[in-house]
Amino acid sequence: MQSKPVTPASRIELPAAIKAVLFDCDGVLVNSEPISLSTLVDVLAHFGAPLSGEEVARRFTGRSSAAPIEHIHNETGRDVSAEFKPYFYDRLFVRYETELYKITDIDNVLAALKKRGIPFCISSSSSVQRLETTMRITGLGHWFGSRIYSADFVQNGKPAPDLFLHAANDMGFDPAGCLVIEDSVAGVQAAIAAGMTCWGFVGGGHYEGTRDVATQRLIEAGAHQVFENMVDIAVAIAR
Repeated sequence: MQSKPVTPASRIELPAAIKAVLFDCDGVLVNSEPISLSTLVDVLAHFGAPLSGEEVARRFTGRSSAAPIEHIHNETGRDVSAEFKPYFYDRLFVRYETELYKITDIDNVLAALKKRGIPFCISSSSSVQRLETTMRITGLGHWFGSRIYSADFVQNGKPAPDLFLHAANDMGFDPAGCLVIEDSVAGVQAAIAAGMTCWGFVGGGHYEGTRDVATQRLIEAGAHQVFENMVDIAVAIAR
């Protein structure tokens, strides 16, 4: 099957109906997925439920920690819900301190939204603890203030729509007026299930060398368009 292309920059336009923008965090605001996925490979092996890097990326990108915890339980019969996060985060956050960085031009996107008076937030599968660490290291927290929504806030994580619906309701916006920026199949599915417009982003480091395949997967999941450079979005917002 021939893959569908990334949307040309000249065709990216912010729909007039959009009143708020909901950003995923990992792989959209920050280039964290290569770090977290490779760390997760090691952690799954530690708990006796090994998977290849490719399989880890396919199964867990955009998902909360409940997904790998369930995998470990299915493979080993062990309930590691109390052990998993501390063990994973101890290793992940050490790497964050030296390896985590913002997605190029994301500050320009957020500045353009602020200038246009369009509210925005984070709606992430990450825990509150991980989001706080991410905001501290990257300095992105000042853009969002209290408008940071975690999978910790809802019963069902992505691909369920719960988190996006919670964020929209808390901010006071109808889902139909919300645009979601997502990098994962699970996130796109959640946005579509919530009745929101969704743009897929394939500019993160975890899609290096596989952007055509990633683009196709996000479109098949329901993304209305897919882009790979944040500067294109900043320009579209500023028009």
